[in-house]
Amino acid sequence: MPFHHVIAKVGPEDKSRVLFADLSVDELKKRFIQPYEKGVAFFSGNDLTRPTDLRSIQIIRTDRPDQIERDEINRKEREHINRLNGSNSDIFFVSVGGGYQPQDIAEVGADLTHDFIRGHAGFKAGQVGAFHEGASLGRRPLS
Repeated sequence: MPFHHVIAKVGPEDKSRVLFADLSVDELKKRFIQPYEKGVAFFSGNDLTRPTDLRSIQIIRTDRPDQIERDEINRKEREHINRLNGSNSDIFFVSVGGGYQPQDIAEVGADLTHDFIRGHAGFKAGQVGAFHEGASLGRRPLS
């Protein structure tokens, strides 16, 4: 079963955050896509988020749950650092590696943003587009 994750920049925040993790396609559509298309606020954890507050969106699909994928990112990065430190060099690298931030899931999954997002927030409700300047969907900038 594939797992879907929604990563977004919300409001004035510069940092991306995970709104949803480990959703099935049906859960993704019900909890995020439908409210987004209708321009209706939705809950992400305890936060009530308006779709028009989203400055960027990524929908990522992975084959394994979020925590397992991020643990694997961390394991691979630690192995890489260990190999670098094991070489005959006077340089020693200190790093905790990646995979600790929830948004790191974007590094290992497939970006399906444009497969699910077909317009601006509220487009199915006839609302006029309200993207913030500089907003983007997935890894491609908005045109």
